Amino acid sequence: MKRRIELVADVGESFGNWVLGRPEETMKLINTAMVACGYHAGDPLVMHQTVRWCKQYNVVLGAHPGFPDLLGFGRRSMAITPEEARDYIIYQVGALKNFADYVGVKIRTANPHGAFYSWATESEEHAQAVVEGLKSIGPSLEAVNVAALPFGPLHQAVKKAGLRLVRQIAPGLEYGADGSVQIKRGYAGDPEKEVRAALKLIRTGKLETIEGKDIDCGEVDSILCHGDVPNSPEILLAIKKALEDEGVEVRAVLE
Repeated sequence: MKRRIELVADVGESFGNWVLGRPEETMKLINTAMVACGYHAGDPLVMHQTVRWCKQYNVVLGAHPGFPDLLGFGRRSMAITPEEARDYIIYQVGALKNFADYVGVKIRTANPHGAFYSWATESEEHAQAVVEGLKSIGPSLEAVNVAALPFGPLHQAVKKAGLRLVRQIAPGLEYGADGSVQIKRGYAGDPEKEVRAALKLIRTGKLETIEGKDIDCGEVDSILCHGDVPNSPEILLAIKKALEDEGVEVRAVLE
């Protein structure tokens, strides 16, 4: 049984007067935050506030760059070149890094958002472009959070770059036969479902696919709960309690 795991959430996804989820409550319950960088969600004020919360609540700061697609929340595929991908990431993480420097924290990990993540897994060339962009963060970058399955070009590019692979599962999402996430435009949090999936993962190392079959996830370091749902704090609390009841230490990987 896994004895230590971190809780992660995608956060900083509000925009202007529109507040998505319950961001500060979510921040209080996670170990690592993947902060939107303004392309798929977020704006300067939101980014700045979220970085301040990372410092206030001792949460590891991660960059969460996405496709330039506010209307689609970064979950629609886009036809871009590797050079565009690299520069989209350099642009976004550069903005987040300036806020981090201003507040006095470091960007220590990263994870491409939504359809951008899927794009990064399509080929070695795509993966290399994404990692090259992420490395522009500089020496503070220690790791990249990646989906536990399937192991592919992005995992290899991260390892080749000398960065730590933090293998992650999102118990609220649906997975195909190879363990790949089935991207959907909408998502509604279900605490009971996510707790069941998290406990199954911890106890057996397995994940149930949309076909109803179990697949072995291997070593998993991180559980992702989405911060864009209204009941994100309740989901996080339920999973945290369930894990601790199992004797699992809930703590950031990069501690």
